[in-house]
Amino acid sequence: MSWKLKRTMHALLDAERGTIRKSWGGQAIRMAIAYPNVYYIAMSNLGFQTMYRHINLRPDTICERVFLPDREEEQVYRRQHIPLFSFESQTPVAQFDILAFSISFENDYLNVLKILELSRIPYLAADRDERYPLIMIGGAITYINPEPLADFADLIVVGDGEEVINRYLDRFLADMGRPRQAHLAEAAAIEGIYVPSLFSPASSSRPVVKQRLDRLDEYVAYSAVITPHTEFKNTLLVEISRGCPRLCRFCTVSYIYPKFRMVPAATVLQLVQERKQEEGTASGTAFDRVGLISSATSDYREIETLALGLRELGMKISVSSLRIDKLPEGLLQALVESDGRSLTVAPEAGSERLREVIRKPIPEAKILEGVERMLQKGVQNLKLYFMVGLPTETEEDIEQLIRLTLEIARCMEGYQRGQGHLGELILSINPFIPKPLTPFQWCEMAPPKVVKGKIDRIRKALRPFAHITVKHESFKSAYLEAILARGDRSLSRFLLVTHRCQGDWRRALRELGWSLESFLTVRENQEGKLPWEFIMSESDRRMITRQYERAFSLPLPYEVAPPGRA
Repeated sequence: MSWKLKRTMHALLDAERGTIRKSWGGQAIRMAIAYPNVYYIAMSNLGFQTMYRHINLRPDTICERVFLPDREEEQVYRRQHIPLFSFESQTPVAQFDILAFSISFENDYLNVLKILELSRIPYLAADRDERYPLIMIGGAITYINPEPLADFADLIVVGDGEEVINRYLDRFLADMGRPRQAHLAEAAAIEGIYVPSLFSPASSSRPVVKQRLDRLDEYVAYSAVITPHTEFKNTLLVEISRGCPRLCRFCTVSYIYPKFRMVPAATVLQLVQERKQEEGTASGTAFDRVGLISSATSDYREIETLALGLRELGMKISVSSLRIDKLPEGLLQALVESDGRSLTVAPEAGSERLREVIRKPIPEAKILEGVERMLQKGVQNLKLYFMVGLPTETEEDIEQLIRLTLEIARCMEGYQRGQGHLGELILSINPFIPKPLTPFQWCEMAPPKVVKGKIDRIRKALRPFAHITVKHESFKSAYLEAILARGDRSLSRFLLVTHRCQGDWRRALRELGWSLESFLTVRENQEGKLPWEFIMSESDRRMITRQYERAFSLPLPYEVAPPGRA
């Protein structure tokens, strides 16, 4: 083993608080949980941290972490022919019984292949036998469309994993010593476990039942490990709700989670108090900030009670973003008191008409009122999320996005002119991607040239204003995400070729004779089958179809043709 790799791991381990260490002696199941990205990003992911802690609660299981090496570390692994090893005990990954991937983002799929390669484990499930660990895949992507990874996985956990993982590990324990295929046949009978080799979505109408936790308070998701080497430095992350009641038509969250569920404020406060006491030292606790994880923070009914309680515990508070038309006074005050000089809101679209289409119907007056409230509290910098290329979008919608931005900028100038400092207004503008299991799954994605033209127009219009910054996601990244989000099982070929081409997915498309455009257009009509349809229930389909029809029953600009119908 390289002393350099070992020294790096030990330095990271020494900086952690809450690391779970178990002896290998007497543990029946040896499991590795991998996040397909580097340590800094992986340890910022609450789902990964939660499953690591949850699995280790079992007395019969040892679960260690695996991360993607950074570029320098990867060179050491390859140059010295060292197989990838686990974080806690530096055990070669191939020696574990199970290697489980927790995957949140499509663009990390290629990193799954890199981890398998570095671990010296065959990529395809069909090429693996009892000499290799079982490869399990879970995480946010399994709620939406697991098919692009199906050929690489022995098993996929579809939906919330907290309960089903224990049912599966009980089955694994009972099947120890049996042939792999016999075990997989037994595992396939567990609700929520999808065994791709035993199931063809194209030939079966039986849906795979997504798992759902009814009581979040029984499995509260929070950071198992606190570390300074992460995006959320010395912050305790706590999930306060799951799902979203808003039904925005571009967003998966309302549709993959059938119900908006909340953790009671009293439960969160008790958890924070206990963690504070556990992590306390003579020099203080390992964390001084609590990050509230929710897709709908403003819809959490007890948010003001929770914010006040956390401040009384001496905690600073962070949230990912706010709904600008629903800003509870207590939350806003707590955020500003927590050094919240910069806040993020997501209007998503520039015009009221387009916000109606995407079902985020916030009037411009409400947006400006929300901005004023933030500025009155002392917020200095604002970040706005917008999308371009949305269904029915016209040039007038882009023009209104520019006008709305300038109105917000003028509002900031009015409040900050006498302070001697003008805050920064950041626009984060990204291409709309029609995601599976949303009402817009039947819509097309605008071509790169069209999206670039719209962003260039916005940038040119706002360039004279020094305190306005326009940023956008890499087009390469966005269109790769679109391919991987909307693909089927045949994408295993694409991923393997792209991996061989060192991430050059355009070259991979050329080698395969495929076109980007085929992934941007409607894959099927409403009556046809979509690659991810096998995880849709009939009620899911009815709700999604109803929202699609409502979106396009709204008045359309004269230059926009209505979408084709089946």
